[in-house]
Amino acid sequence: MKITFLGVGEAFDEKESHVCILVEASGRRMIIDCGATAPPAIWKNCERADYLDGIFISHFHADHFFGLPALMMRMWEDGRTRPFYLFGPLGMQKKVEVLMESAYPGSMPRRDGKEGGIPFTLRFRELQRSHRWDDWNLRVVNTKHSVQNLGLRLEAGKKVLCYSGDGMFTPTAAKLYSGADLIVHEAYLESSAELRKKTHCTVDQLERLDDMARPKQMALVHLQRNLRKKKASILKKNRTRNWIIPKQGEVIEI
Repeated sequence: MKITFLGVGEAFDEKESHVCILVEASGRRMIIDCGATAPPAIWKNCERADYLDGIFISHFHADHFFGLPALMMRMWEDGRTRPFYLFGPLGMQKKVEVLMESAYPGSMPRRDGKEGGIPFTLRFRELQRSHRWDDWNLRVVNTKHSVQNLGLRLEAGKKVLCYSGDGMFTPTAAKLYSGADLIVHEAYLESSAELRKKTHCTVDQLERLDDMARPKQMALVHLQRNLRKKKASILKKNRTRNWIIPKQGEVIEI
């Protein structure tokens, strides 16, 4: 399984693109989340219109799915013909349709059978527990965020990638992430004492998750822009743990 960090930044980061991850395994290619600033990095790494099979959307905040209109319109312009899969929380199809119509009126395929809109098929899969997609298995769980957010366990062959989206993990999420080859998790602040509400995760809470889920490796993303400056000290403090804070463009093979 090959994982490329196309974006690692938080919502208002002036230097880093929004979190976006390209996963390639067992003949499938999917991006995870696509915030407003993510598309240019996607286009640089996925040059063909048919390169991607689909996308997983963790939740409906701008820094996680507002890049969809640009992504799909570029695929249309570049001649995509294959179906495109969209995985995400309940209500995703309506959210995407509203977003697309707001960004580019008339861009969504017509439901009356007449010509118009994106010419390739959009296949929406609104997830509640698990979904089999050829050789991939996608399992999801709700975490604690200001809107519904899905934590993901992606199994492809013998490899397991877990992704948090935004929010504080729950005991159920920790169990879902157990034994993963890699957990990619939000680490917005350094200490839980800094949180006004438990709708984001922190570095000290990830120490607890690491002990609970025991992944082979953990990647911290979505760091608050000022916290990212403390990257070296965070990794030094947790040097006994197999943690990384990836840069945009960094690639991991698991």
